[in-house]
Amino acid sequence: MHSEYSHYTNTSARARQARKKSLTDKHIRAALTAIGFALLFCCMGLSRVVVRLLHVPEADRGLMRFLFSYCNISYIGYPIVQALFGMDASFYVTVIVLCSQLLMWSYGVHLVSGHGKFHLSWSIFKNHCLIAPLTAYAIYLTGLQVSDLVASICSFIGQTTSPLIMLITGSALALMPLQKVFTNGKLYMMYTVKLVILPVCAYFLLRALGVDSMLLGVIVVVLCIPSATNATNIAYLYGGNHELASSGVMLSTLLSMFTLPALMQLLFG
Repeated sequence: MHSEYSHYTNTSARARQARKKSLTDKHIRAALTAIGFALLFCCMGLSRVVVRLLHVPEADRGLMRFLFSYCNISYIGYPIVQALFGMDASFYVTVIVLCSQLLMWSYGVHLVSGHGKFHLSWSIFKNHCLIAPLTAYAIYLTGLQVSDLVASICSFIGQTTSPLIMLITGSALALMPLQKVFTNGKLYMMYTVKLVILPVCAYFLLRALGVDSMLLGVIVVVLCIPSATNATNIAYLYGGNHELASSGVMLSTLLSMFTLPALMQLLFG
C-alpha cells in the first residue's frame, strides 16, 4: 500500500508540471475541483438508479455501484487524453484523479463493505490510502514545489502500482471459472450504460451547454474508461465480493478496447 502514497504524490508532481502552463489561476483550480466532484457525484447518483433497474441482489449493489462510479483513469486516462488533446489536458485529468481518489477511499470503501449507512467521521482519515490523496490535493492547491529528486523517486515507485494491482486481479480471476466471468448478464447491461450510453449522452448535453472543448473531451474520455482496478483491492480488504469485482474490472477493460476507440472516432474523429 505504500506504493499508493507514492502514486498520488507522483500525481501531484504531474499537476506541478502542468501548472507551468497557463492554467495556474486559483479560481480555475477551484472551478475544476467543483467540476470533478460534480462529475463523480452524478455518476454515483446514476449508479443507484442503474443497479435498481437491473435488480442487482442487495449484497452486491454497493460493489456494482462502485464499478459503475469509479474508473481506471489514473493509468488509462493520462495517455489517452494527452494523445487526443495534448499535454495541457493532463491538468484536467489530474484534478479528476484527485477527486476520484478522495471519494473512492471514503465513500467507495463504504459501498464495497456494505456496512449500513455512510457516516463521515475522523476514523475514516486514519486510512493511509485516503491520507495520500489528501496530501497530494493539498500540494496541488497550495502549489508547493516538490523537488525533482522526490518526484522522480515517487514516480518510479508509483509506476509499480498498476502491475501489482493487475497481479491481484489476475490471481482472483485464476480461481474462477471463465464461464462465471463472461456470463454475468447484469454486468453487460451495466457496462452498456457506463461505457456507451452515458458518454454519448454527456457529450451532446455538455456540447449543447457550450462547455469548453478540451474539458468536454476530458470528461467524455473519463466516462469511457473501464472500472477502477482498486475495486478488487478494496473488496479483498473490506470483505466485498472480490470475484465480482475482478470480473467487473476484467470485463469492462475488455469491452472498453472496442467501445473507447469507437466512441472517440465517432464523437471526435
